[in-house]
Amino acid sequence: MKKIIVTIVFLALTAALSLSHSTLLNGMTTIEIAHKLPILLMPADITFIIRPIIFLCLAFWIYKFNSTDRLSNRRVVLFCLACFANAAWFPLWHYSYFGWGCLITLVGLLSLYTLYLTYPQKKNECGQRVPIALLFSWTLIDFVINTNYLLVLDEWNRMGLSTVLWTILNLTVLTAIALHFSYHHRDWVISSVFIWVFIGILLNIKTEELFVTMSTLFLIAILIFGFFMFAPTSVSKNRKETSI
Repeated sequence: MKKIIVTIVFLALTAALSLSHSTLLNGMTTIEIAHKLPILLMPADITFIIRPIIFLCLAFWIYKFNSTDRLSNRRVVLFCLACFANAAWFPLWHYSYFGWGCLITLVGLLSLYTLYLTYPQKKNECGQRVPIALLFSWTLIDFVINTNYLLVLDEWNRMGLSTVLWTILNLTVLTAIALHFSYHHRDWVISSVFIWVFIGILLNIKTEELFVTMSTLFLIAILIFGFFMFAPTSVSKNRKETSI
């Protein structure tokens, strides 16, 4: 029964995503609306091909879902809440309710983070934590982009910072978050998604903002370093060498 519930909710989210690529919601696609405002954090359109990959991984997560696990009830509730929040975001975005869109994305983000914490801290498995980490990291990126979109729309002065410095600050915070998960959770998935998105940002801005381009390249290098430095195999090897 639990697997049926998460399957139905997941299919509803998939349907919402499919609608976002059409003009049925207010006559524009999701990406067309995203391009209406100049957001330096907006990645190139090709970056969004990660969405089908995430959904395929989530389908595998549902297939492997263990209904007898003691945490299964909590996971069902959190997953459903995250799916409903993500599905509700599409009509809010398409009908220009950007503030509510940020709020509902935050709800989905917190649900996914709580769901993420129900899995072993330093264990990456394709049928367990990996799909949740994929959706969590992508939702986090969505939240940051949506927030910046809303701030540009409201003509916020970014605390006196220039657009370039504000963008670099956002990217630096995201890098710190990824390193946190790499170190404390031995999670390579979140860093991988962030690297992909950062590359998408580079493809979008090219050399128009050289300072942002160079900073993004530097942060990608840091993420790659952390990716290998905090990899589970490297950590376990270092511990063995230390014990010897």
